[in-house]
Amino acid sequence: MRERKTFYLLAPCLTDALLTKDVGIIPYLMQKYYGYKAVYVTYKPSDESITWPSLNMFEENVEFNYLEAAFTYHPDRALETIFGANVHDCSKDLVQYIEDHAAHMDILFLFGFYPFYYAAVDRYKKLNPKGKVYLKLDANIHWINRTPLNDYFLQFLRQCDLISSESMVEYIRRKWSVPIHYIPNGSYSFGKEIDSYIRFEEKENLILTVGRLGNHAKATDQLLDAFKIAALSIPDSWRLVLIGGVDEAFQPHLKAFLQANPELQDRIVLTGFIQDKHQLQDWYRRAKIFALPSLYEASAHVVSEAKAFGCYLITSDIESSREAVTKHERRFVLLEDSYKQGNRLLDYGSLHAVGDYRELAHRLIGACNNGELLKDVCYSTQQDAREHFDWVKLCGEIDAILSVD
Repeated sequence: MRERKTFYLLAPCLTDALLTKDVGIIPYLMQKYYGYKAVYVTYKPSDESITWPSLNMFEENVEFNYLEAAFTYHPDRALETIFGANVHDCSKDLVQYIEDHAAHMDILFLFGFYPFYYAAVDRYKKLNPKGKVYLKLDANIHWINRTPLNDYFLQFLRQCDLISSESMVEYIRRKWSVPIHYIPNGSYSFGKEIDSYIRFEEKENLILTVGRLGNHAKATDQLLDAFKIAALSIPDSWRLVLIGGVDEAFQPHLKAFLQANPELQDRIVLTGFIQDKHQLQDWYRRAKIFALPSLYEASAHVVSEAKAFGCYLITSDIESSREAVTKHERRFVLLEDSYKQGNRLLDYGSLHAVGDYRELAHRLIGACNNGELLKDVCYSTQQDAREHFDWVKLCGEIDAILSVD
């Protein structure tokens, strides 16, 4: 008899960076705090060995099982391989793994409602009827709306014992006619827990963003353009801190921007990608404002992290970000677009229309010149993060739901 229940993550294209995000954190915390054994199942790259430097952040060892791809696979080219011509081959590989391991899998954890999962879940339920499937949607509204509601997809949804979404819960419930649980992306400090509230007086005049700089969805160019406008109307002490790797295609744009605006060069900080989570947390701790002008987003974990460290949020008006800046009791209300347009100054931050860098500049100016607002939100958003965006508590909710017979 096995000593403890197992929690299997089936993620064909897992990367090291994902280990410290939702997909990697959940199995780890289910093991660390809730008595499961975590097993990470993913493809092994075809042309090289694989390393997991982020495991240095974990305080417990976790198990990895590797799938042998029936095609040439590399995690940096997942869109060209798994999500391209090889969806069917990936599906067959997952089914084979299920056939070999289903009897040992108490919880099967899936990330995203990808077609390569459908047959694997069906096979799992046939081989292990008592086993449970947890589907974390990681969905944005465009993905939800363009997914065809055919019998194959609906059968897949019905075979999942727990489906959670980071946002749009009521909208998805109505559209798909299945139970959806609200489990937002949370924050976890990896052994450097925040025991007391971060004092506003410890913070600096920093506007922080974290992500893949220059990626189309992240709209880094719009943040730069907005800061250029805002810089004329805010104290010179305010700096923009950009954390993350810079996409190669964006580097000429960034270089040209800095050359064209020499007066901003001392006010824009480029750190590069920060692997060390504790070093990254120090930047959150220092920043007063966190900005994320994404064109679209499922649910950015960086928003939850920014809240945990008391940052005022300035984001584009997308579903998950609007919910993060709204008090918990109002997060699940379906809103008309006309209402959203007239209500963008909210409880824990402010929003701007997607793609509107001038409105973003306006929000930056308003916040940078309102120290009392930033101070008030510094404490209220930390409280909200502790109550509703703590990964340990959120995993407790997951465990409670999955434990119901």
